[in-house]
Amino acid sequence: MSIQLVLLKSGEEVIADVKELRDDSDDLLSYVFKNPYTIKIKTAQVLMEGKGSPKHEAVYYRWMSLSKDTDIIVNKDWIVCITDPIDTIKTSYEERLNGRRSRNDSDESSDRRDGGTSGLTRESRNGTTDSNTTLSE
Repeated sequence: MSIQLVLLKSGEEVIADVKELRDDSDDLLSYVFKNPYTIKIKTAQVLMEGKGSPKHEAVYYRWMSLSKDTDIIVNKDWIVCITDPIDTIKTSYEERLNGRRSRNDSDESSDRRDGGTSGLTRESRNGTTDSNTTLSE
């Protein structure tokens, strides 16, 4: 598994298991994102007496949320850069992925693609998520 953080031309940051799709002559054709999620950083100012440090949280949203596919082919021209995520994000993503696999093994109904509980996070019907990871500075 190669968990990578990808910046797209659209400005989205996507975390996924990224694989290269190559032709017979070993030329790069495109990338395949397995279980892709968009990551957004939310910053909230915590007002406490004597302290005013911001609180950062990484919030995961299912990328291409209306697709029933978990492997999505992305044109190589849409990739700005690919990098390794920080350890906190990578660990959080892997834990959610492993948690989802164990839920799917024990609960057949968790494989819904309609905004149910499938995926790395618990999503509500409107596509938002209630899963996040607090980041330390």
